[in-house]
Amino acid sequence: MLTIKKDNLIKILFCFGVMIAFNFITPPAPITALGMKVLGIFIGSVLLISLVDTTWPSILCIALFAMTGVMNVKQAISSSLGSWVTMFVLLSFILTHALNETGFTKRITCWLLSKKFITKSPWVFTISLLSLALVIGCFLDPLPVTAFFLMLAGKLFKEFGYKPGERYPQMLTMALVFTINIAGGMTPISHPLAIIGMGVYNKTAANPINFLEYCLFAIPAGLIVFSGLILVLYLFFKPDFEKFKNFNPKNVIGTVEPMKLREKITVTVFFITAFLWLLPGILGMICPGTAIQAYLSKMGPTFISIIAVVLLAVVHVDDKPVLDLTNALKNGVAWGVIFLVGAAVLLGGAITKESVGLTAFIVDNIVPIVSGLSTFKVVLFIAFLTSMMTNFSSNVTTVIMMTTSGILIAKGIPGLDGRLIAMVTTFTAALAYCIPSSFACIAVLYGDEYSKGSVIFKYGVVAIFITTLAATVGYYLISLIS
Repeated sequence: MLTIKKDNLIKILFCFGVMIAFNFITPPAPITALGMKVLGIFIGSVLLISLVDTTWPSILCIALFAMTGVMNVKQAISSSLGSWVTMFVLLSFILTHALNETGFTKRITCWLLSKKFITKSPWVFTISLLSLALVIGCFLDPLPVTAFFLMLAGKLFKEFGYKPGERYPQMLTMALVFTINIAGGMTPISHPLAIIGMGVYNKTAANPINFLEYCLFAIPAGLIVFSGLILVLYLFFKPDFEKFKNFNPKNVIGTVEPMKLREKITVTVFFITAFLWLLPGILGMICPGTAIQAYLSKMGPTFISIIAVVLLAVVHVDDKPVLDLTNALKNGVAWGVIFLVGAAVLLGGAITKESVGLTAFIVDNIVPIVSGLSTFKVVLFIAFLTSMMTNFSSNVTTVIMMTTSGILIAKGIPGLDGRLIAMVTTFTAALAYCIPSSFACIAVLYGDEYSKGSVIFKYGVVAIFITTLAATVGYYLISLIS
């Protein structure tokens, strides 16, 4: 028997109703009649992704945009699933899966817990563990990193003797996931949200944001958020550290075998690949105009990722490929995210087309409202609005809408750099803290037995303000060297 859940059916009908309604609204100049159709599809698709499902609406919007006439089906496919952004995220998932399969994350965690300084004080232990999560989170997808560290935290609490409901477990689980989310905004390496934001900007820009530029903005900003979070916890949380007295890290870490050839090859290829993603930006700063910089910039990070994946799949150790590509595609790729990334790039590109008229509308009507403000206040406002949206709605929706809007606003305000605004919205949209629907990692945190929802929400709100300030500071720091 074919059925659709009643609440889902109502949401679906509402979203399609929004799409249809825009066809009958008189377009406010300079938005065109075509622009109203595109806006309807844009808003309706974003609502479907936010309220109903992430995967099938992402596929459907390809056909819907083709129906408006703003592009044909082939153009819609090439602008979404055929985009370098989508392919890069797919390859990033494969490389992350290869690294996770080696147990490298567990290895470096055990290395940290084996150090004598780790037991000097509860705060040294806590900050060290959070710092490790931050470093690992800069290179791997947030969800598996969250799963690993919450599992590790559970083992630690049992060793300490902590039980669900006690203060220290509440603080550490929350701080770990917040930290991993912060790391997810600090680099584009294995982080789909950062790639989406860069892709939305690069789709319409003659001078795209490269990996190094984004890192130079986001790493200092992320460190400010991380430091602010630790300071707030240190001053206000007051956890119970009494059970640290008899803690022995060796009871948690167990035995770790020496690194084998398969792991050495995977780790080496992964980090060489990550370095090559950054190399065009490094060469552009040190010795611009060289042949290798021009070549790497032309080929882009996706080309480097393809070579890395193929290399790992071709090289064999003990008659088995270093990377089992079939297994990686089956178990290591979040295919729903792949389609979502494709849809995000398509949505951002379609809405900014000149034939839509939205760019001119924002310049004519919205820019004058904020043009009287200082650049600092405009950046602060955009960062705060982005942070609020990503915490109380979908962060994918936020990064699309706010990056697009920020770019358009910057076009009409002298002195406001659209490239840097795109970095601000991309970074800020990645940092969700407050409610389960904002990000998958936060949903996992709410479900952990040692965490507490009211604590997460309260400190999440505080983190919104820290993030807003950090993103604004980051804007001015990167402007000094860009």
